[in-house]
Amino acid sequence: MNKIFKRTVDTIIIILFIVLMGYHITGNKIHEVLGVITFIFFIIHNLLNIRWYKSIFRVKYNLYRIFQTSINLLLLVSFCGMIISGVMISSFAFDFLNIPSTMFGRSLHMISTSWGFIFMSIHVGLHLHGILIKLNKKIKNSTFEYIYYLNIFLFSIFGLYTFMTSGLWKDMLLVTKFKFFDYDQNFCIFYLGQISIFVFFSFLGYLVLYFIKKLRKVIVKKV
Repeated sequence: MNKIFKRTVDTIIIILFIVLMGYHITGNKIHEVLGVITFIFFIIHNLLNIRWYKSIFRVKYNLYRIFQTSINLLLLVSFCGMIISGVMISSFAFDFLNIPSTMFGRSLHMISTSWGFIFMSIHVGLHLHGILIKLNKKIKNSTFEYIYYLNIFLFSIFGLYTFMTSGLWKDMLLVTKFKFFDYDQNFCIFYLGQISIFVFFSFLGYLVLYFIKKLRKVIVKKV
């Protein structure tokens, strides 16, 4: 039951985050309300995984754990940046605080959101290993196996293409001071693009984990 609840919370965060990427679609008020809801689920997620934080200084670190811990901590920092900057530039949910909106707050929100989206995608990819291993065993040597890999490959390529053409990488590096949206773009196509970016970096995280485990096996054999 606890696992189901955890998975439900994680899924809600992912869905909300993807929806929040479309600020020009939801509008400011809905964006801020969904942002607050995401923050609440983020707190719940961390409380459910409090044991991980307690184990940071207790476990032995190998290449995989270093990579996983780094991604998790970077994701945490990104979320904190999103929350702080969100309050700073709020004109609805936290308007009662009378905090003047600044260029720093907007820049912090843009960079923390863009990096947070990527770190969250990789974070999810690190937890897909067990699921994909089971799936691979079931579909191995079947017709569906080739369709499965082809779809992941094509969707990942589309994700990389969308990542480059949407300018998300520019937000990550603060190449531009303002976030630009294509208001003429169909919202279905926009969110399909965001999902494809998520899939691309999730699969990238999965591949990094896969090669780390392969490398560890090679090292163990040599030893």
